Amino acid sequence: MSPPGEVPVRLLRHPGPMAARRWDSLSCEKARAFRFSLIPGRSLYEGIVNAMTAAKVSAAALTLTGGTFARVDYCLAAPRPGRPQVAGYTDPERMGGPIGLIGASATLGLDVNGAPMVHCHALLSDAEGQLFGGHIIPDTSMVGAVPPVVFARAFEGEAIRQRYDPETIMSLFHPADDGPHAGDIHAG
Repeated sequence: MSPPGEVPVRLLRHPGPMAARRWDSLSCEKARAFRFSLIPGRSLYEGIVNAMTAAKVSAAALTLTGGTFARVDYCLAAPRPGRPQVAGYTDPERMGGPIGLIGASATLGLDVNGAPMVHCHALLSDAEGQLFGGHIIPDTSMVGAVPPVVFARAFEGEAIRQRYDPETIMSLFHPADDGPHAGDIHAG
């Protein structure tokens, strides 16, 4: 039972077999740090992927702060009763700008086909100061006139990849088992 005024925590049980390892994390002795600004008028995806590709980086943990978006497409995670996955994303919402970026966390890795993929969650503010946020759709969310700043911690090699997860029956980012990174994968 939750204390008065608090929302109870929902427990979602995924349909597939529970993985023996509940989490994976990655350490990398040769991780490099970068700071750059996104480019106004370009998509969030373009800004991150172009900057990281120029630095010869295919895997990174990113923190974004400040700046604006001219347009943000986003969705929320929600339960999916009656569907194979117990949770998924809602249909995308589109917000026109200017939209202020309070902060965001993103991951750059490779998708199941080996192409760059950006996964981003953000907290934003509309023109009236109302806060909103969720999973940002990087390909269609456009950077505004004041570019957000990105702080990146880049991993050596192809250290993060999307792969099928039998427990959730979705493709998710994981530390790469076979990537040429300089760190170790830690499990728990």
